[in-house]
Amino acid sequence: MQGNIWILPNSQGLVQGVSLLLKFQIGPSLERYMFAPKDYSNSQFGGLKILLADDDGLNRIVTKKLLERLGCLVTAVSSGFECLGAISGSGSNSFKIIMLDIHMPEMDGFEVAARIRKFNGPNWSLIIALIANAEEQVKDRCMLAGMNGVIRKPILLHQIADELRSVLLRAGEKL
Repeated sequence: MQGNIWILPNSQGLVQGVSLLLKFQIGPSLERYMFAPKDYSNSQFGGLKILLADDDGLNRIVTKKLLERLGCLVTAVSSGFECLGAISGSGSNSFKIIMLDIHMPEMDGFEVAARIRKFNGPNWSLIIALIANAEEQVKDRCMLAGMNGVIRKPILLHQIADELRSVLLRAGEKL
């Protein structure tokens, strides 16, 4: 059925959850729009280095797979602390984009973005928030916190591609 199965272990190695992703034939035009529009080819974002921080294992796996489908090189971490560690351990600015879930425990995406901007400057990396909240004030709060874009969950391939393109163009980057 051209699907994927993920088993998510907890810290003791026991099964915490199982996820199943199946691809169904839903018609040529709708499937093309939802999963693989012609405009969103691998070459458009080929080699774009992204750091993805999301504490939810399933969301992290799905988002990483979607980004890789667009040709991005993705490093995924599960906390704000790991995100800051990956940035500091990467030497020079190796990540063009940092994608942050804003609802991570211990250190949320707002705090991570604030620390990145404080210690690395406003032009260091482009930051895109991953939000589950559809309220407009959350998007405004993300922009005020120094983030460059917002993607609402659940995430679809065309949403990621559109927001990546928009954020890169606003920053003056070539696609």
